[in-house]
Amino acid sequence: MRVNCTLRSGLLFVTLSLAIAKDKQASFSKSCYPRGTLSQAVDTLYVKAAWFKGTIPEDRIKNIRLLKKNTKKLFMKNCRFQEQLLSFFMEDVFGQLQLQVCKEMHFVEDFHSLRQKWSRCISCASSAREMKPITRMKRTFHSIGNKGIYKAISELDILLSWIKQFLESVK
Repeated sequence: MRVNCTLRSGLLFVTLSLAIAKDKQASFSKSCYPRGTLSQAVDTLYVKAAWFKGTIPEDRIKNIRLLKKNTKKLFMKNCRFQEQLLSFFMEDVFGQLQLQVCKEMHFVEDFHSLRQKWSRCISCASSAREMKPITRMKRTFHSIGNKGIYKAISELDILLSWIKQFLESVK
């Protein structure tokens, strides 16, 4: 019942977002995908994430958050942090998934595609050195073991909303 409600809410949100995205087709730069393309990719991931979250055990760790408010501030203004956060999800979270459901719905491939489009649009100097918030997040993620995967997946909607907000803030 709860999953159905979440899916219906997600579908309504996606429908509205797609209608809005068609009206806003501005681009970041000449070598970048139109902002609407990235926005639509995020909308698709919202729907898949809602369904995906319904297939894994519920996150019962309520006193720990991986994506915090100060993390959002860094994400909105620091391209290096954006890249590292997307890499964390691709490598640390999705790299440990062995779920057949994940393969069937092509969630990881779609997320990877979004990450590639993102890196083409948002260019910044790459750095091998991790930023402290990412290091802390990884430490927390690994300290809670396999439940870290469920925690990260349960917070996917937060990350996707940040991406959406960032895309809307770029003119």
